[in-house]
Amino acid sequence: MEVRRYRITGIVQGVGFRPFVHKLALKYNTKGWILNDSEGVLMEIEADGGILDLFIRDLQNLPPPLAVINGIFQLPSGTMPGTCSTFEIKASLKLDYTDTLVPPDTHVCEDCLKEMFDQTDRRYLYPFINCTNCGPRYSIIKDMPYDRKNTTMDKFCLCEQCKAEYEDINNRRYHAQPNACPECGPLLELLDKSGKKVVTDDTIKYCIERLLEGKIFAVKSVGGFHLACNALDDNAVKELRRRKKRDLKPFALMVKDIGTALKYVYINEYEKSLLQSIQRPIVLLKKRNVQPQDPIAPKNPNYGIMLPSAPLHYLLLSSEALPVLIMTSGNISGNPIVYRNEDAVEQLGEVADYFLVNNRDIHTRVDDSIVGCSYHPELKKPVISSIRRSRGYAPYPVHVKWNLKSVLALGAELKTTAALSRDHHVFISQHIGDLKNEHIFQAHIESSKHLEKLLNIFPEAMAYDLHPLYQSTVFALEQKGLPVIGVQHHHAHMASCMAENNLENKVIGVIFDGTGYGTDGMIWGGEFLIGDYDHFNRVGCLKPFNLLGGDKAVLEPYRVGLELLIQTYGASFTQYAAEIFKEINPKDLDIYFKMSTGKIHSFAATSMGRLFDGISAILNICKKIEYEAQAAIELESLLERDFTLTEPLSYRISHNNGLNEIDYSPMIKEIVKGIKDLTDVRLLSRKFHSTVVDMVVEMCRCLRGQYSLNDVVLSGGVFLNEFLLINVILKLKEQGFNVYHHSRVPTNDGGISLGQVMVANARLQHA
Repeated sequence: MEVRRYRITGIVQGVGFRPFVHKLALKYNTKGWILNDSEGVLMEIEADGGILDLFIRDLQNLPPPLAVINGIFQLPSGTMPGTCSTFEIKASLKLDYTDTLVPPDTHVCEDCLKEMFDQTDRRYLYPFINCTNCGPRYSIIKDMPYDRKNTTMDKFCLCEQCKAEYEDINNRRYHAQPNACPECGPLLELLDKSGKKVVTDDTIKYCIERLLEGKIFAVKSVGGFHLACNALDDNAVKELRRRKKRDLKPFALMVKDIGTALKYVYINEYEKSLLQSIQRPIVLLKKRNVQPQDPIAPKNPNYGIMLPSAPLHYLLLSSEALPVLIMTSGNISGNPIVYRNEDAVEQLGEVADYFLVNNRDIHTRVDDSIVGCSYHPELKKPVISSIRRSRGYAPYPVHVKWNLKSVLALGAELKTTAALSRDHHVFISQHIGDLKNEHIFQAHIESSKHLEKLLNIFPEAMAYDLHPLYQSTVFALEQKGLPVIGVQHHHAHMASCMAENNLENKVIGVIFDGTGYGTDGMIWGGEFLIGDYDHFNRVGCLKPFNLLGGDKAVLEPYRVGLELLIQTYGASFTQYAAEIFKEINPKDLDIYFKMSTGKIHSFAATSMGRLFDGISAILNICKKIEYEAQAAIELESLLERDFTLTEPLSYRISHNNGLNEIDYSPMIKEIVKGIKDLTDVRLLSRKFHSTVVDMVVEMCRCLRGQYSLNDVVLSGGVFLNEFLLINVILKLKEQGFNVYHHSRVPTNDGGISLGQVMVANARLQHA
């Protein structure tokens, strides 16, 4: 007989891990103990050596569904054989150092669903049913280790039946911290738009009836509020758009099952697995019928589809008459998602007719995650794109092969996340949003502080974006608690993709986005970099053009379109602009020309995102936008998710001040000629996209010759364009490049914080 002590790390708390080990102990007749502490799980087991080997094999290969084991380490044990007479679960310990991983929120499991719809079960139609294999986690955790007293369930005292389940090793709810039932747990409450309680015998039935009448609901879900209405009621959808002041941005759909989804979208096996995964993200899926006047997702080839994740969602979709709901984030423009009952009525009272709330508090707001899945027959597997990394994924870390310093990274300004590093992990927060005002910025800071507390990380430096006007930059430079490290925006993008793919040596970075503050004070965004985590050189870019009116050019892409014509034709641009932009007073064209040539309220940029905007405006697809990247999205939508390339249009690569510069003016001339010749705008869009693919390949070939590098990383929000991403991957591989892209971390600014951590760490290591 021998006694072994083991440390198990990963997501091993709140996922039924101790009960699982207890059952293994019964199976192999081992003695000992197990407990949760701030480093994960600690256990001692006593048996013959061969039995212990089998025990550890099963532990490694057959963990509970929600568990993620990062390591099993044998530690010295001073315990003599025969000390323990049984196997027991000991009380949790709180240590000064925390090394366990915080479990994300997960969907409701099949076992719980069966019980919820079983009329003989005591949890029949109970909207807060859960067990060790499912339910809320990150959103309700206040502190670690993960015990009920450290969650927002601490105010609910277990009834005798629930307590018996909690203490029964053979029960699925053994040590399930959110365990509850209608007798002792959270309850629903229905309020009208003024916050007054609505009295009804059957809350769910009442809600379904009102939804079928076209009413709009604010529904408290796991990580915050959704705004919901009947997706099959065009008037209700349009009314939600009017009230939310959201005319064109697509709404997400929640469907009751895969069969329902198939009525509206195409789904392959990869996409099906994403929809049904425990994370339950919104998945972008190709529409079966594209209608220009579609009120749900106008001028878009996709629907954002998700399956129900919480028990309440299944109840709301339990009527055959209501198979599809609009489920969009419950917030007003420019503010974070609402997650407190009292804030919901105040902030959403002008939007919702009713509020479906409950008395289980949300400690951390967590919005829905969004993913895309792109498949091409020439690829070995589909390309998964994380568009918004949040519920179900956060705050699970990115594992890297290097031992990292502890850094707090504040991210960027748009789609921001925070990140914290320790040892071999970078913990990335849930999606926070665009830091447009103090409310969102405070949510950003609160999120990072909460992660610091849960993970017991004490940062030794703070990383921030170089843009001097970003709120996060101002905050970093004004605080006195930590030394700060400024990280150039596109270097962070490159480092983020390198870290996700565990790359160490120098790479070619192709970084395309809308806005990033360059080291020369210019707005960058169409960049080719050479470098590693510690250092980079900018070796290529788009030929600069001016953003006429500064930030106005982002909201009004026609300004970029005019500037592209000015860069191409000079003073004679007016004869082309007058035909393409008929809505603009011809007298104003001279003003725009003077703004450009005189640099009057105009800023130079090399932004690929803005180039897409300008082409969209020139092709009369989108000249003013309501939401970020709308012009580019509508330009890509004309391709209908068909990845077929055409012959590229003309362009030039020249050498200017040490940079390889892409001159797009020959392409502009050919596009203008195509408009004059009445070429189908869909073909012109495909030609433009194909040209950008060719630009990337030719520039990388050029840089390989100059720098003898063969590894290429792709990052930046423009690579959410799947036509561009897939074809760049394929064409670079054809040329013998090793190509790396994002999948677990957003390629947009949601991944910036990871890159900032890696750059800051490299500089700290070399300091």
